[in-house]
Amino acid sequence: MEKVITTMMLMIAGIVATAFVINAVLPSVQRASTDIVAASDAVGARMRSDVRIIEVSGADGADEVQVWAKNTGAADIPALEKIDVFFGETDNFGRIAYDAEPTCVAPLVPPRTSSCWQYTLENDTRWTPFATLRISIYLDTDLVAGLEYVATVVLPNGIRVSETFTV
Repeated sequence: MEKVITTMMLMIAGIVATAFVINAVLPSVQRASTDIVAASDAVGARMRSDVRIIEVSGADGADEVQVWAKNTGAADIPALEKIDVFFGETDNFGRIAYDAEPTCVAPLVPPRTSSCWQYTLENDTRWTPFATLRISIYLDTDLVAGLEYVATVVLPNGIRVSETFTV
């Protein structure tokens, strides 16, 4: 009889211990699976995103550059104001700040004291696949003929594309 009671006590202790382990481990497994799903979604979005610069235009003595970029991926690109734009001579370029204000284009007191950029969707209301985004860069200096310039666009998810051109 004592053996039966001892066996039953061991079974009960085993069941209780198993319940404790499950209650301790299960939340960690659920958190890990949530993190894996989130990481997988981010990687999937990045893989579906792609962009190409199709044209860059600027003229000698002008303080404006136009960059046309096409969404060649399979996903919409949101938050266009969070795109990073870099521009300048190939050995001396920097990040240009986004500015939706009219003073970016036409400062109240000329000349422009800092460079800025704005965007226009050319053939859609969102930057969907196959839509073209025109980025207008307004410079605080004029372009010079014969110099090589680089325009770089970095999407919010890290996809980067550059184009080098000479005025």
